[in-house]
Amino acid sequence: MRVRCYKKPVILAFRVTESSEDIRTMEGIQTAQSGDVILTGTRGEQWPLPAAVFAATYDVLEPGRCAKKYLVVTAKRMDTAFDVTPPWSDKPLKGKPGDWRVIYGPGDEGVVDSDIFDETYIIVESDTCTS
Repeated sequence: MRVRCYKKPVILAFRVTESSEDIRTMEGIQTAQSGDVILTGTRGEQWPLPAAVFAATYDVLEPGRCAKKYLVVTAKRMDTAFDVTPPWSDKPLKGKPGDWRVIYGPGDEGVVDSDIFDETYIIVESDTCTS
C-alpha cells in the first residue's frame, strides 16, 4: 500500500563537509563530496545530501540545526529487500524487508528504516495501490 506522508519537523544536526569523505549510512557506505551536508538523525544515523538538495528540502534553524520543510511525499513499506540509487550518488541504498521506499520526486527515492519512519513521518493519505 502506498501512502502520502510528510516528515515531522524533527530537529536534526548537520554539518558541511570540507573534503570528500565516506559516510556509513544505515543503507551502506555513501561518499559525500566537499561542500555536501551530512545530516544526523534521531537515532544517530547519518546520511549525505548535496548542498542544493539540502537547501531545497531543509530549513536551517540555527547553525548546525535544521528541520525538514513541509513536503508531502509518497512512500511504500516494502515486503522484500530492495535497492534504490539516489540521484546524488552512484551507490545504491540497501533497504531491508519492512523499510519504507520514499519517493521525494521524479527519479529521487530513498530508504527509511521502519522504526524511524514510524517515529518521524505522518501519514496523511493512503490507498490500496500495490505497485
